[in-house]
Amino acid sequence: MTAISRHARTSAPVLTALVLATLTACSKAPPPALAPKPVFVSVVQPGDAGLARQFTGTVRARVETDLGFRAGGKVVERLVDVGDTVRAGQPLARLDPADYELAVRAAADQVQAASVDAEQAASDEARFRRLAAEGSVGAADHERQKARADAAAARLSQARQQWQLARNREVYTTLVAPYEGVVTQLRVERGQVVAEGQPVLALARQGEREVVADIPEAWVAPLRRASAELWAASGTAVSPMALQLRELSPLASAAGRTFRARFSAGPAAKRTLDALPLGSTAELRLSLPGSAPGSVALPVTALVKASGEPGVWVLNAAGTGLVFQPVRVQSVDDATLRVTGLSAGQRVVSVGAQKLDAQLQVRPLTRTADSGPVSAVATAARSGS
Repeated sequence: MTAISRHARTSAPVLTALVLATLTACSKAPPPALAPKPVFVSVVQPGDAGLARQFTGTVRARVETDLGFRAGGKVVERLVDVGDTVRAGQPLARLDPADYELAVRAAADQVQAASVDAEQAASDEARFRRLAAEGSVGAADHERQKARADAAAARLSQARQQWQLARNREVYTTLVAPYEGVVTQLRVERGQVVAEGQPVLALARQGEREVVADIPEAWVAPLRRASAELWAASGTAVSPMALQLRELSPLASAAGRTFRARFSAGPAAKRTLDALPLGSTAELRLSLPGSAPGSVALPVTALVKASGEPGVWVLNAAGTGLVFQPVRVQSVDDATLRVTGLSAGQRVVSVGAQKLDAQLQVRPLTRTADSGPVSAVATAARSGS
């Protein structure tokens, strides 16, 4: 009994330690606190600034023409190259005229034959007229001879017109410039056979220039009330010059679903624009006035939906939590949206808003490109660039 008691006293501390270890292992340690999630924010500025967007366009001539021969045949001469400046009436290319020269000679022979027939018929009609007056022939005979003379005269007139058409087609074997301009495209080489009317080169008229740009669908509706300015050409900044929308295509392009717009310069900037080389790259800036009092521009990445209602995440008063703020969307394009329902000074999460919720702790960050609060104009301009 003494040995058993001694063994029990020795084992008791060991059992106690094992029980404590088991209890400790079964209990879970509390999770570590999550670090605040960094988020980019934009500060809502007061005022009714407008949307702005930059587009890349091209300096083009206002009048551009695809030229083709008014006759078909084999090209034997191409007299110009791309970039050549030509004057009105200058030959640009020629077709083989052999067949057309033969046609002219054949038509001339037809004129000669018809002329002989017409002269003979007229002489016969004059003789029958005298005989009818003397009573030697009847009036019906004279009328028949007169009809033959009229028909011969008509055939002569027709032959002369056919001869003139043949001469015209011979002239059409030489393609000439309709006005002074610059050759911008060639689609034909010597030896190629072309059809009548097939475009063989493009000619841009010297003089008035325009800026041509492809506009996305979201900007088509407000484009006519937007102000346009040319900021740069050929990679070089220029003094901003006002432009006016002259033409907007009613059909979208099949590839990019964009609409082609042509902008012309006003009287003050016309000389500067006309001096730019054709084909120069042009930086075009479009600006829209604010659509509603109190509206601001934000990146489209700031917009989220909660229970089907559009809104944005704004920082709470402490700046460490998020509050869902419903907004009313005024307009939207592929990079920027305009909303109402925000107050000046509110800080809006501008990037990654779709991955946030109200339970998160956040740490606000300002983008490197931002210098102080982000205004609606600055945000829209960066979104379009």
